[in-house]
Amino acid sequence: MNILLLGNGLIGCHLRDALLIRGHQVRLLSRRALAHPECEVIQGDFAALQNAADWLPLLDGIDTVINTVGIFAESAGQSFTALHHAAPQALFAACEASKIKKVIHLSALGADTDAPTAYWRSKGLGDVALMQSKLNWTIVRPSLIYAPDGVSSRAFCTLATLPLLPDLQAVGKVQPVHLHDVLALLIKLVEQPVAQQQIINAVGPLAIPLTTWWQQLRQGMGLASAITLPIAACLQNLAAKSALLPLFQPDSLTMLRAGNCSDAAPFAAILSRAPQAAAPVNGSARDALLGWLLPLLKLSMALVWLGTAAVCLWAWPRADSYQLLAGVGIPSAWQPLLFYGSVAMDSLFGMLCLLDLLGVQTRSWRLQWLLVFAYSIIIAIKLPQFLWHPFGPLLKNLPIMALLLMLDLLSPSKQCAVEKPKS
Repeated sequence: MNILLLGNGLIGCHLRDALLIRGHQVRLLSRRALAHPECEVIQGDFAALQNAADWLPLLDGIDTVINTVGIFAESAGQSFTALHHAAPQALFAACEASKIKKVIHLSALGADTDAPTAYWRSKGLGDVALMQSKLNWTIVRPSLIYAPDGVSSRAFCTLATLPLLPDLQAVGKVQPVHLHDVLALLIKLVEQPVAQQQIINAVGPLAIPLTTWWQQLRQGMGLASAITLPIAACLQNLAAKSALLPLFQPDSLTMLRAGNCSDAAPFAAILSRAPQAAAPVNGSARDALLGWLLPLLKLSMALVWLGTAAVCLWAWPRADSYQLLAGVGIPSAWQPLLFYGSVAMDSLFGMLCLLDLLGVQTRSWRLQWLLVFAYSIIIAIKLPQFLWHPFGPLLKNLPIMALLLMLDLLSPSKQCAVEKPKS
């Protein structure tokens, strides 16, 4: 079957591979997709195709159209109106003109023209545009999708590994669905004659509280249940206004409070089995734990460097600092320069740690390791009393050096270098 697949995100890229394995001919439209040896890739901006005439060349020779394009948050050049309504409306008109046999449109559970968020309303408008056509259409409305390699799923797993889980009060139930079940549904819709002009809610087996799902994620990663802390609605609203956490964005919170559930029986009937649980199976918690431990470790290193600079500059007697420099053989004329240079270096490394915490890859971990190593060797030789001190001030540099080495090896640039030969 000749298929036009729109979108190369989480669902799009997995669906492309599944369709190719099953022998279908795939034409892929995406802004960022790279050339693929087994399918025809067309670089294009879905949002820019606002007229039916823009779509006609892409539909030449196509039997089935699958639209997986969607965004959860707007950005420059990517609006809900363009991606969820205007472009799909033009696409559906072109499909009618080209007499496309089947259109499969991925929407979202909760989509409605009167929904409480702009995301749901725009999805609802796109659905209405398709429902008003004369095409053989199917609208798939998935709930929260769990995918082991999905960005949002990894974020949820990271949150689930916290030793204390938030229990959001006044939040509705969720019914997360596994990506494998969504893909199985889409494959069936492509290959089998099913009822025309239908809406299918793709949901997991049970509607459960959000905190219960997090506990299930923990169990799937091999962790014991965590203690929960009730978070009142007013505190949730304050967190939403701060806009620091994606989960607590105002629209996300609104949708969580509205709930995200549906009857799983129709979905199970099409799959010919019950949907599987949306959680890891014999998974490892390592990567999820690193999701919050690494930022915590980076913050701790920033505080070490900045705290050291502050203590040297304002808290510790300047004369004592100069006496230590004299103890390692620094002449008195050079002591102020070395003192302020050390404070500046500590401050710089502290700021670089904070930048790395914010996502700017400074690649300074190895330099920090070298500085701590140099400090340790010089002090051990010139000021051995710190090496044999009962509080172990110098020995504590060993775990700090191990931490810096770990942060260096786990930095994205290093991980890419390690993984590159495998591809």
